[in-house]
Amino acid sequence: MLLAAAGLGLAPTDPLPVTVGKASAASGGGRPNIVLIQSDDQAKNSFKPRYMPHTFRTIVRRGTKFTDAIAAPPVCCPERAGVLTGEYPHNNGVFSNHPGYGDLREPGNTVGVWLQRAGYRTGLMGKFLNGYNDVAGLKPAPGFDRWFQFIRYPGYYDYRVSDQGRLALYGHRRRAYSTDVLTRRARQFIDQSSARRRPFFLWLAYKAPHGESSNFRPCKSAPSAVPPDRAAYRAVSRVPLPRPRSFNEEDVSDKPQAIQDLTRLDSNTIERIRHTWRCGLAAVSSLDDGVGRVIAKLRDERLLRRTIVLYLSDNGYFFGEHRRPAGKGDIYEPALNVPFAARVPAAYRNGRMASRVRAVVSNQDVAPTVLRYASRSGDHVKPCAAPGDCRRLDGRSLAPLLGGRGGWPRGRGVLVEIGTPREYEAIRTRRYVYSELTTGERELYDLNVDPFELQNVANEASYANVRDRLGTRLAALTDCSGVEGRDPPIAAPFCE
Repeated sequence: MLLAAAGLGLAPTDPLPVTVGKASAASGGGRPNIVLIQSDDQAKNSFKPRYMPHTFRTIVRRGTKFTDAIAAPPVCCPERAGVLTGEYPHNNGVFSNHPGYGDLREPGNTVGVWLQRAGYRTGLMGKFLNGYNDVAGLKPAPGFDRWFQFIRYPGYYDYRVSDQGRLALYGHRRRAYSTDVLTRRARQFIDQSSARRRPFFLWLAYKAPHGESSNFRPCKSAPSAVPPDRAAYRAVSRVPLPRPRSFNEEDVSDKPQAIQDLTRLDSNTIERIRHTWRCGLAAVSSLDDGVGRVIAKLRDERLLRRTIVLYLSDNGYFFGEHRRPAGKGDIYEPALNVPFAARVPAAYRNGRMASRVRAVVSNQDVAPTVLRYASRSGDHVKPCAAPGDCRRLDGRSLAPLLGGRGGWPRGRGVLVEIGTPREYEAIRTRRYVYSELTTGERELYDLNVDPFELQNVANEASYANVRDRLGTRLAALTDCSGVEGRDPPIAAPFCE
């Protein structure tokens, strides 16, 4: 039985005001450019310097890596809706991939619109929200000056794109590999923005390493990522499959029935997982080359010292943990805890950046962070499509964690809610993850002593106090809106 240190790290404290570096407020320095690079279904086990040398050399080692970054929730479309709005699903309306964008409340009131109103040139390259084309067809989404978006289903080869509202078809020649195409379009956007001498916001959303069914060898088995060629796969063809203690978990009697019903992985299944893992690594390697080329373009245009770069995956992925041979969405760390790093130039901070930050952060923090850095003294960028038409952001600016002034709430808990109707609601703090499923089942894991989530302690007497306190916080979060100190009080509790 695991031992509890009940109650530690559960009580939030009020945050202090946040400021950024003096240069960001100076009219001569101007507002920073902001580049958000997003991978798709990338688990933390591939977010390592040996697999992504360019990304680590240019972003992670020059900035901050968040070790407790949470995809809230760990599913493509609702996670991206959180990036777009700074809100949890119960406030922006998007709980799942279907219908996805069609459920988004106030689609004309998003981070791109806010930045446009502040004078930014904005661009989206790659994957947007699921179901967008069902609602809007080929036309660009509100808030984006430059629009280069996968139509319906993203692909590595043989895919369609809306290029400024015009249909473009890409085939199966090497030059059509989507990771490279998106990188080229991103570099063109940077070049054009530099010539216009306007600050810009670029959301570069790669397909990689999301799986798909394809006819391209050697990753023909479905579903798996598709590398650009055989050489990319050969480079990782002997990399062993990670086998954490949760891999092919032996005893799942403590887990919800859906996990208990899973059979243990046999040798053939494990071999398929190994192959999928290597195909994903090969695709990640090409993505990493793209990151290197984007950073090189910023450097060549003398923009790197005026550009904030964020790197984030939309969710993690299972490679055999807890008997899950594939997929995401479950409230376990392989899906929930994602790659996230930020590089902030010295001009936009007050001190050195920590190489690692263990504070719990989430995708809802991207929008308030972008707005904070885009703001100048006396000229704050607000989350408003028009005066009085504003969103109440549930996330927080990450500036205090990135060399800026201000505080961060101790014991912060991030809400994770998924499904329509909701399949579960959960709270993830630095130490605990507690979830309540619609089936009535509950899970509680003490990550300090059980990082692989092998023992569900939700029904253990020694954890009763922790469970009850987390349950109370979770109930408040499911109806929360905004952050204390940012907006006038309302009836709903704050998202603390």
